Amino acid sequence: MIKKKSNHVPLLFLMGMLIVSIDIINVDLGGIKLKLAYVGFSGYLVVFSYFYGLSLNRRNSIVAIVFLISFLPSLIFSTNLKISIAFYAGTFMCIVIMLTFAKMTEKIGEGVIDLAMKFYRFTVLLTAVLVLFRVHERGHFLFYEASYYAIALIPYYCITFYRMFVFGIKFARIDLILIFFAIILSQSVSMVLWIFLSFFLLYLKYSRIRFFHVASVFFVSFMLIYILYLYNIRVKNIVDALVHVFDDPSQYLNIFILVGGNRLQRVFIAYDAFMAHPWFGVGIGALRDYSTLHFSTDNFNLDGLTASDFSADINATNVFMEVAAEAGIIGLVGFLLVLVFVGTRRGNNEALRPLLLSFYVTMTALIIESSYLRPYVWALYGIIIGISSIRDGGNLKHALMPRSLKENIDDEHESRASHLFPADVR
Repeated sequence: MIKKKSNHVPLLFLMGMLIVSIDIINVDLGGIKLKLAYVGFSGYLVVFSYFYGLSLNRRNSIVAIVFLISFLPSLIFSTNLKISIAFYAGTFMCIVIMLTFAKMTEKIGEGVIDLAMKFYRFTVLLTAVLVLFRVHERGHFLFYEASYYAIALIPYYCITFYRMFVFGIKFARIDLILIFFAIILSQSVSMVLWIFLSFFLLYLKYSRIRFFHVASVFFVSFMLIYILYLYNIRVKNIVDALVHVFDDPSQYLNIFILVGGNRLQRVFIAYDAFMAHPWFGVGIGALRDYSTLHFSTDNFNLDGLTASDFSADINATNVFMEVAAEAGIIGLVGFLLVLVFVGTRRGNNEALRPLLLSFYVTMTALIIESSYLRPYVWALYGIIIGISSIRDGGNLKHALMPRSLKENIDDEHESRASHLFPADVR
């Protein structure tokens, strides 16, 4: 019976990854929109608990409870209680997602990397279909926009580049091609940025710096920028502005606004909200409502310049500033506790390295992107926790090895056995 149940875990893992990626559809609950990923995962949890129960790792549970408690004051003293109740439910579901993926990963063991890679490949292929049939103008899978999809794929970049540097480029060719297609399909500048950062960090760790490598990266980067320049109006405007800034250096703010959009202005709004309510914040999820009532967009111009799409009723584009504004110092400490807990995992080091790197790159990305309640990010937290919790480190020895290389090793072992033992013995 136990064996039969364990066979469900890979399928449940893939289903879970799909559910947490449904970021584009919201459920309207009387003026409050709840992500379908949260609603779907509630039903998913019932199925998962039927097979594997609800037992939780004690250490993981303590961190989760402390985090939820740290957000309670921002709920109690919220400037908009109705919104904060809905967002607290979302916070609770993110914790559930993290703990569930930690438990699944611990049960799957070595196979979790291959399963995750299969899912990421599927997202690129489905995105290609959606773009081909004009469902999406810019590919973003099931996410709200291309920049969110770029963040969700960060573990894919890191594992692919890890395999390229450690096992050889021939074992990463398919994934490198798919990553290139993801860039073309999404036309996302931020995707190029996170790919470059992931590549650069893994390159420093696993490869010696050579002129050929540097020249190749420069050439590929130039070609990607040129392609984006041809097909992405925003990139074209940025490049043109960079050229003209040499004629008039005083126009540097125009470049900043073109590159960052309204990001800096949104951070300033969150900062002012935090200074007004430093301990408990304005209430989780209530920043937009609070900013609309208390701030004027005219107060956040940059030397008279402003982004064309800037307004007070939008979230901060810095996840830490957003938590500080909405949950105050107490909530921010609780959130940082979770990040420290995830970022300091050390069990099964080799299997964890690219995933931990993807965690650091993801958190870097969230410095210029908003929302701490992204289900797919919390799923990544859970996968990292799960891998670090596996006691038998031996079964993760080849977790990051490409499947084709594993099969070659298995064939080699079988061949050796056939020479050592007669057929009737085997």
